[in-house]
Amino acid sequence: MGLRGVFVYGSLLLGERHHAVARRAGLVRRTPARLEGYRLYALPAGYPVAVPGTGAVEGELFEFRDLEAALRVLDRFEDEGGLYRRVTVLVKTPAGMRRAWAYVADAAAATRRGGVPWPSGRWRGRRA
Repeated sequence: MGLRGVFVYGSLLLGERHHAVARRAGLVRRTPARLEGYRLYALPAGYPVAVPGTGAVEGELFEFRDLEAALRVLDRFEDEGGLYRRVTVLVKTPAGMRRAWAYVADAAAATRRGGVPWPSGRWRGRRA
């Protein structure tokens, strides 16, 4: 099972403030997806972070024309190596499990930045 794309759960989603970054990176397909074994934290800066833990995060699997080129754009946008690190994950989609990249952090880093658990696991609408 090869990497299919990038699991997205926050400001890159359609209708969110940074979706244009994904379009510029060559987005060609969006599929509903769920990442289990992670929980969502809301940061005071107005965006979320997924951290390992009990729960699930709702989002979408984004597929790109050129995944390697897209990752260069997204790594810069996400400041990969700062708060976020890019890891491979398994996400559940309507077509089954898919391997993808995701930008995640650890709970301690999220908490240091003022993050609080977001129980719904769904960022859209910003309602816990």
